[in-house]
Amino acid sequence: ACCGGLRRSHNRGGGERQGKGRQRWQHQGYRFREYQAWDNPGQGPRSRASLFWGPLVFSGVVVLSSFAIAAIAYSERRSKEHWTVRMGLLPHSHVGGYDLWGWQVSTGQAVALGLIACNVAVHLLWVSSRGGGRAAGNLNRFLNRNFMHFPFSGRAFPLLGSSFSHVDWLHLGVNMVALWSFAPMIVSILGPETFLAAYVSSGTLTSLGGMLFHVAMNVHSPSCGASGALLFLFSTSALLFPAAKFSIIFFPFLSFTGPQLLMCAIGLDLCGLVMGWRMFHHGAHLAGSLLGVAFVNGGAKLVHSYQVWSIEQWRALKKGSRGR
Repeated sequence: ACCGGLRRSHNRGGGERQGKGRQRWQHQGYRFREYQAWDNPGQGPRSRASLFWGPLVFSGVVVLSSFAIAAIAYSERRSKEHWTVRMGLLPHSHVGGYDLWGWQVSTGQAVALGLIACNVAVHLLWVSSRGGGRAAGNLNRFLNRNFMHFPFSGRAFPLLGSSFSHVDWLHLGVNMVALWSFAPMIVSILGPETFLAAYVSSGTLTSLGGMLFHVAMNVHSPSCGASGALLFLFSTSALLFPAAKFSIIFFPFLSFTGPQLLMCAIGLDLCGLVMGWRMFHHGAHLAGSLLGVAFVNGGAKLVHSYQVWSIEQWRALKKGSRGR
């Protein structure tokens, strides 16, 4: 597998550090203070604690609803499968594959392609917003408001929206290669429904974790990228397959076991937080790695119990509606 998720922290002028130099562009209509103060017009600075109420509630709703919907969707799909599949005589449908214009893809690859398409679509919107004119300016303001996370804005939806957002092609390409590497193996274990719930939940929670670090360290730089969720997928894969060899995307000739590379990633992000490095969003990266560790060590059991309960409630609701 290939490891290499990135979540970028953008500087206040709209530029972004890249490699040894700095690539700069000016987002149409971009004003850093404007986007930080959207939910606080004409008032003084909000207390730091008050910034988290909306994001905390939103994150809880996303996690609980996504796993409940995934469980119900799985239950409904299973109820429509042939009895030989339900009895275990044939493999589950998520083990099969699809014919995509003559290209045979597994279910895991199909799920990965769907997520990649979503990320590419958001990136193309960013590209379109760099042009001139009122429409491009309005689009840029919409993207900055919903698909770029400003830690001191206190807004909730960008926690999720920013995890599908990439401003430049290199950022998008690296993250999508990592997604293509990790998604199929996790889908084969969790199934497509629960995988998507885990991906959406991890993207939201790691953005929340990154926000916590940024607010605590008084870092105002906005950020976007899927790497929080990708570090969750990587750490989950590394612990579930400890003997598997992983390589780094820019150094494919080097290979490490999953736990070795995971410890290096955690150490690098801790060092980045202590040293105040700003090239990447080390807070979100660290949150993703730790979330994967928690998921493998007890979190998955809690999720399973909650999903079983959700299915029971759904079936009781269906039974009650039929009895009326």
